Amino acid sequence: MIRTALILVLLLMPLVAAAVEHVDNPAEPTQGRFDVTLREVWRVGGEDGDVFFGLVPRVETDQEGNVHILDSQLCQVSVYDPRGNLLRTLFREGDGPGEVRRPRDMVVLDDGRVGLVQEFPGQISFVGAQGDPAGRAVLGGTDGGIHSLTACAAAGDRVLVSGTHQVPNDHPSINLRVNFLELCDDQGVVSVQYASNETQYDFADFHFIEREHLPPFWWAFAASSTGTVYTVSDRDNYRVEAFAADGTALRTFGRAYEALDRTADEHAKLKSMVLSAFNGAPFQPTIVIEQSEEVVASMHRGLQVRPDGELWVLTGRGVRPGQPGVMAVFDVFDDEGVFVRQMALRAPHDGRDVGIFLSGEDRIIVVKGYFESLAAQFGNGATFAGEDGEAETPEIICYEMVR
Repeated sequence: MIRTALILVLLLMPLVAAAVEHVDNPAEPTQGRFDVTLREVWRVGGEDGDVFFGLVPRVETDQEGNVHILDSQLCQVSVYDPRGNLLRTLFREGDGPGEVRRPRDMVVLDDGRVGLVQEFPGQISFVGAQGDPAGRAVLGGTDGGIHSLTACAAAGDRVLVSGTHQVPNDHPSINLRVNFLELCDDQGVVSVQYASNETQYDFADFHFIEREHLPPFWWAFAASSTGTVYTVSDRDNYRVEAFAADGTALRTFGRAYEALDRTADEHAKLKSMVLSAFNGAPFQPTIVIEQSEEVVASMHRGLQVRPDGELWVLTGRGVRPGQPGVMAVFDVFDDEGVFVRQMALRAPHDGRDVGIFLSGEDRIIVVKGYFESLAAQFGNGATFAGEDGEAETPEIICYEMVR
């Protein structure tokens, strides 16, 4: 079944032109760098808050400015209006309509529907804006197969999904996999594949290799309102890929950039997180973590599109401590791939430790406890907690940008 599905995907993919335009930008943007102060509008959660959140891996804003907060531990979405008032909660734990188990990610579509991704079996549960059940997309549609999902994003009335297809083989100790970024409809039927890599798990000699098993396109992808899909396949080079919705390659672009090496602490922290995901496994895994950072900070959801079509890119350097008081620096590209400016966001947070989400034209949502929430998705007690073992209590802060 799955082999048939993959063949169909390949047949549906348009032929990529032999030469795709590459926009090679210099290190400095055409309009320069802008320092932006973030002024707090509202906040919820935290140790001293009246509202408790368990694990918050994703925040999304709809066309009315309402902020949707996914709590994957409580299996629900809390919806707040632009002033920070709670409007409603969506979803609940279960297997029925409007229910989900251990959701990993969230999508808010233009028609107001909200979808939650369940890892395995790979599916998306939908509800309407007011919470009425609105169906379920099972990846692969009627073809079946073994699929798991990692993340998602809106692409018009369809959904971009990343995850893994498991491929049948004749070796019971070897698990063959195709990691992917694809476009699916309401039924889970795939029409386009934008990125993929092949890998395997050999349970007789288990190696977890970051370069293979944590592809950047699992989290680094986004779509504009006009249907352009952006993603990153190469962890080591500043090269963003732009596609039309039908999969036609439009261009690639980036800028002059020198990748950073991880510090010893950063290397050890990521290795420990991956190792903790295999707690209780009946084998001793070998963990291979790269010394260099990804160019685009994929687990920060390093590609985000604003309503005006600008693509904001967060790099490894962009979340490193730099100018005092600056939380993060985004590279901003126009819809032709031109590096137009940098936006340095001033807020009292370390950009390495928080989730940063664009919200409409002039707001930024910061999620404290974001990386602990993301780590928990790997299961078996996986954690990004510090040396004291204490995980940060999730807190969501809405800021407005003030120049």
